[in-house]
Amino acid sequence: MSNISNLLKENYDLKNELESMVMRVKENEAKHNGFKVVQFSMLLSDNLEEIDNKPMHYIEEIFDIERAVLFIKKDSMAVVQNYANKGIRVQVVDSDAFAYTFLGTDTRSGTDKSVIHKDFQLMPSDVNYSYVLAPITDNGRIVAALGFYSSDKNRFSSEYNFDFVEEFALIASIVLKKLDNAFLLEMQANTDYLTALPNKFIFDLTGKSSFEEFKKNGRNFAFIMFDLNNYKYINDKFGHLAGDEILKMISYAMRSQTGDYDILGRFGGDEFYLFTEITDKNALHDYIVKMQNAVEEIVFEEDKNMIFGFSGGVVIANERDFAGFDDIVRLADTRLYEAKTHTKKENGVSIDCVIVGI
Repeated sequence: MSNISNLLKENYDLKNELESMVMRVKENEAKHNGFKVVQFSMLLSDNLEEIDNKPMHYIEEIFDIERAVLFIKKDSMAVVQNYANKGIRVQVVDSDAFAYTFLGTDTRSGTDKSVIHKDFQLMPSDVNYSYVLAPITDNGRIVAALGFYSSDKNRFSSEYNFDFVEEFALIASIVLKKLDNAFLLEMQANTDYLTALPNKFIFDLTGKSSFEEFKKNGRNFAFIMFDLNNYKYINDKFGHLAGDEILKMISYAMRSQTGDYDILGRFGGDEFYLFTEITDKNALHDYIVKMQNAVEEIVFEEDKNMIFGFSGGVVIANERDFAGFDDIVRLADTRLYEAKTHTKKENGVSIDCVIVGI
C-alpha cells in the first residue's frame, strides 16, 4: 500500500513539475515572440520618436519592467540635433554621464546606484531597484546605451544572463546608425554647402507651409530677402576665395542674431532669405538693425576699412490679400531692388544699409 502511495505522490509531483515546465516553456515562448516583436519594431523605426513610442514601450510591457530607456550621448550623433529630449524612453545625456558610468565597453548591472551617474538613475531614490546598462558602440566608441530598470532588486543581478539585452543593444546600434546616416543625407540635401545655412529647397518648403498656416490659422509671419553689399567688389578685387570667406563670416554673424523659430537661408550667390514670426514693424526694424550691427563688426584682413552690410526687402504676410507665397516673394524682390537703388555709394562701394517694407 505504501508503494502505491509513494507512486501516486511521485506521479503527482511529476505532474506538477511537468505542468511547471510547460508553463515556463510557454512563458519563454511568449517572451521569445515578444522579443521578435520588439526587434521588428526597432528595425522599422524611422525616427527617435517612433523608438520612444513603440519598441522601448513594448520592452517594458513584454518583460514586465518599470523602465526601458535608450540613452544617446550628446554630440555623438547628428540625428539628436532636432530631438532635444522630447520623449520619456529616448533621452539625450551629456558625455560626462557616460564617462562616469562606463569603464570600457562592458555592460553595467546590479543595485549599486553610486557607480552610475545620476542621469542614469531613473527610479525614485527611495526604491531599491536593479538595473542593466548595455553600451552601444560605433567603431569602438560608446555613442549610446540601453537601460532596463526593475523594482525587483534580484532581476538584474550579476548572475543574470544579459544576452538578450546585449543583442537588442546591437540591433539598436544598427538602427541608430541608419537614422544618423539618413539625417546627414537629408541635411546635405537641404543645406547650402558653403555657409551651412538652409538652401533653396528649404525656402520653397518653408514658404509654402508658412503661407498655408497663415491662411488656415492666421499665424502671421514676415519674409525678408537680403542682398549683400559689396560682394561683387570683393570677388573682383580679392578673388572668389576671399568672397567665400566673407560669405561664411556674414552668414555666421546674421545667424547669431536669429531666434529659435527663425529660418535664415541662402538662395545662392550673395542672396539670403529670412522667415520670422516677428511681425510688428518697430520690433522687426530693431531686429534687422541688430543683425546689421553684427555684420558691421566683421573685420576683413585684406581691407580693414571695408564696411559690410546688406539691403533688404520686407513683406509681412497680412499686409495684403496675397493669392499665394509667390506673390509675397515677388513683392519682397521688388522692395529689395528698390533698396539697392537707394543704397549710398562711394568709389563704387556701398556705405549704408537700406531696408524697404518697414
